[in-house]
Amino acid sequence: MGAGASKQAAKVKPTRAAATAQQPLAQRMPSPAASARPQPQQPPPKASETKSDAIRRESEDPDFARNLAALGQVKVPTPGSAYMPRQDNAMLDILAERQRVDEIAEQTPAHKVRNLLSAGTLAHLFDERKACTSQKELDELSREFGMDPEIVERLAKHVNTPSISKIALPTKDANDTPKQLARWVDPPLTASEQPKLSA
Repeated sequence: MGAGASKQAAKVKPTRAAATAQQPLAQRMPSPAASARPQPQQPPPKASETKSDAIRRESEDPDFARNLAALGQVKVPTPGSAYMPRQDNAMLDILAERQRVDEIAEQTPAHKVRNLLSAGTLAHLFDERKACTSQKELDELSREFGMDPEIVERLAKHVNTPSISKIALPTKDANDTPKQLARWVDPPLTASEQPKLSA
């Protein structure tokens, strides 16, 4: 932006807008006679309580009207009618079953309840089960916890408590906490002593 830029700016011809901007103020102002001429006045719009055809045409929306027709008439419940919840609610069934189990547990002494354990007690049963070496020990352990041995064996096919393997996973940093794999552990029974379940 030195001397070269100034020379080029001097060579540019003035534009038309610049020429009109330099006209004297008297030429740009309209004459008082022109401004005194009355403009045709439109009557101010008046409010009406009825819709005109122009308003109705403007407010028509065929898609909206079709959707309203498909919905049909609105049915407003009477104030006296009570709301009835759905009867097939799965969460209500779960809560009712929990309440039933709690009532049974409260009414029955602990030694008479069969096949009903808390999650913590069931985890303890499966931990103890890992140390059993014979089918007889498994059956005795199940009865000790108030469970049928067959039910425990069926559960043991799908549920177990976590056991840690001796294989350590490599870590990125020496300061990281060492991590180990979890593994599924069954009781160390011989093939002839494997539990036999009825289908």
